[in-house]
Amino acid sequence: MVNIRISEYSEGVNYSIPRYMWLYSLFHIFISIGPSFFMTHLIKDWQRPAHVMAVQTTNSLGSYRSFDIHPNQSKHEAINQLMAEFNLPHEPIFLQQVHGNQVLEYTEQPKSQLVQQADACFTRKRGVICSVMTADCLPVLLTDKLGTFVAAIHCGWRSLYAGILKKTVNQINSKHPLLAWFGPCIQQLQYEVDEPFIDHYLKKHPNSNTAFSDIKAGKSSANLYLMAQIQLNELDIQLIDTTNQCTFLCSNYYSWRQNNTTKRMASLIWLSLQQLRQ
Repeated sequence: MVNIRISEYSEGVNYSIPRYMWLYSLFHIFISIGPSFFMTHLIKDWQRPAHVMAVQTTNSLGSYRSFDIHPNQSKHEAINQLMAEFNLPHEPIFLQQVHGNQVLEYTEQPKSQLVQQADACFTRKRGVICSVMTADCLPVLLTDKLGTFVAAIHCGWRSLYAGILKKTVNQINSKHPLLAWFGPCIQQLQYEVDEPFIDHYLKKHPNSNTAFSDIKAGKSSANLYLMAQIQLNELDIQLIDTTNQCTFLCSNYYSWRQNNTTKRMASLIWLSLQQLRQ
């Protein structure tokens, strides 16, 4: 699960953590990592149909130790290596993410970077990548038990507050049970919010009390995983797999709250042409 402290009215974050909690945080990381954790990798910690392909990038890809997926900053040769190594059907195309609740359906391969404003995309077409960029926010990937669609959702607290998960699920309108994957994001011990933030969030999502720790001296911790899970559970989506990896503490991920970086990771998902033909 993930928690963060943020003010509804400012971007200020308090990163002070009780000394004894650091040991817990490090233990939490190491029990969750797998052998491919340090490198950009196929997502294996998610049960899904075999033709639903998914990749999580980190800051490492082959010989690149500062791999940045952001299209304004990425290296062409690194993107080519990503495409070759993971057999991507095309270059990943990214939305202009604005921390809102706009949802875009791809009916064909997108062509231009950062043109369309939205924080979620989905497709029913084979060989079309849905992708989101993150650097502390929660990436959520969706499909269903038959793999009839794929979706990628950028879930910062503002998008969660605005109901992006419900809007995406309703727009997809699958007739089959949905499967969700929560990717790496800032975890609860590192995500401090203040009491006005909690009051604001709970006015719209009153069932989310458990996503926040007890308020002490006007401060609390917010759990992005649980904030998203509660909303999906309300939509009768129970099959959720998580990575439990913290972008703030893990040096293999970029963290905006750690150092205001402009670099980004990506979560990619698509319906494989090759697998479906077998």
